[in-house]
Amino acid sequence: TCATIFAPVAAPVAAPIAVPVAAPVAAPVAAPTGPCTGDSSTFTFSLDNFAKTVKCSWITQNSNKTAARKSKYCAKSDVKAGCCTTCATISAPVAAPVTAPVAVPVAAPVATPVATPVAAPVAAPT
Repeated sequence: TCATIFAPVAAPVAAPIAVPVAAPVAAPVAAPTGPCTGDSSTFTFSLDNFAKTVKCSWITQNSNKTAARKSKYCAKSDVKAGCCTTCATISAPVAAPVTAPVAVPVAAPVATPVATPVAAPVAAPT
């Protein structure tokens, strides 16, 4: 047979955070390259599933396929950079990260433990 052992239950503790904590805020991953100055006149890229290399203008040359082509090819970092006007890529300087909305680290996460149990044990251990 199995005997259930119940330990005394401690009183609830105070909230773990007396005041908000400061979270580290990372700097931007990479320095921006500056605003888009137009599609590169020398940039070309290969089409998926085709042995064909095209310029940025290919993305918008068929108005019925422009949205699908932008969705597929402008998601690629090299195309996004080389065809910044066509892909509407914005690479202007990025504002510094904002400060987290919290102030200081937690001094003590819990209140002092209670001196006596809240209730007597339900059953003695066997």
